[in-house]
Amino acid sequence: MYRLVLSILICLFSFPGFSLNGQISESPIRVFGYFQTSFQHESNHGQTIKRSSFTLQQLNLFFQKDLAADWTAFVNFEILNSLSMSKQWGAINLEEAWIRYRSGSQFNLKLGLQIPEFNNLNQIKNRTPLLPYIIRPLVYETSFNEFLAIGEFIPEQAYVQVYGFIPTGLMKFDYAVYVGNSPNISTREDVATQSGRDTTDSFLFGGRVGFRYKEFKAGVSGTFEKSNDFDDAAVLLNIDPKELKDIPRLRIGGDFSFIFNRIEFESEFINVRYDEDIGGLDVDRDFYYINLGYQVSEPLFLYFGYYKTDERIRAADLQTSLIIETPGVGVSYKFNDRMQFKAQYARVRVSDKFGDHYNQKWNFFALATSVFF
Repeated sequence: MYRLVLSILICLFSFPGFSLNGQISESPIRVFGYFQTSFQHESNHGQTIKRSSFTLQQLNLFFQKDLAADWTAFVNFEILNSLSMSKQWGAINLEEAWIRYRSGSQFNLKLGLQIPEFNNLNQIKNRTPLLPYIIRPLVYETSFNEFLAIGEFIPEQAYVQVYGFIPTGLMKFDYAVYVGNSPNISTREDVATQSGRDTTDSFLFGGRVGFRYKEFKAGVSGTFEKSNDFDDAAVLLNIDPKELKDIPRLRIGGDFSFIFNRIEFESEFINVRYDEDIGGLDVDRDFYYINLGYQVSEPLFLYFGYYKTDERIRAADLQTSLIIETPGVGVSYKFNDRMQFKAQYARVRVSDKFGDHYNQKWNFFALATSVFF
């Protein structure tokens, strides 16, 4: 099935594009990609549990074609966790399929399935050969989406986006605004409707504004949407599930980064708040990370990082939380422009703010190779 999809896409992209004035403007389709394969070892405090594994952590396959002088088409397939359909390993996702109109640096328009701007890392999180990490800051680590609610923290999809930057002397002001589906998407289990469609008439609205001055960069991001993900809470609260429909969800994010001589620093925060307005129900999610690195030589880079997620849910007499703290160190060696070797160690702590249900410590060590092909 997936080979058929890829073959169809290649055929479609092979047709010549037409410019707005009716003249044919051809360009060959460009096929390229990234992948990262890793060895990971983890053990809990006391060494009672130990796990070691090789894995193809992530592979992104891109198709790009210029359709006209100012129009470009782009498709991105993402493969995770040593994909095998017969063995039920991993996943394959169509991450992007869009066309872009570029009027210049100040105005760009994207139409179609896309990853929207949010903070600094969201749009570039799949560029594994360009990032020093093996395990990225947690909410951006797409290989963890089987057990972390990544989509709660960051907007994963949009369908219309306008963005650009405005130069003002030595400074540049960035902006992006976008719209997409709400998180209430039908699946194949919803037999009454087509899968992959929004089941409501609400939308995701979001954007980012920021500025750059030489090697300093900062910005503020935000999204607004309505969620129908609280059906289980209706049972706990003994209320009509209709009262938990279309609950507003607001994400606020901020990013700051700079390069000074050989020192590199980057940080982000994300706050997720629900305006549930229901007595006995309170849901909050927070995340932040910092990374401080030093460019020892042109190929060799060392860094220290700290990531933290904090998810809290209160419903009636039930209180749960999941806090994950991940301090660690890492090193990357850029062999050439297409290949990078990495090592990373982290001391992971998983705890529960409301009790002793979770108080686990893990040692995590990984080696990886990232390739641009």
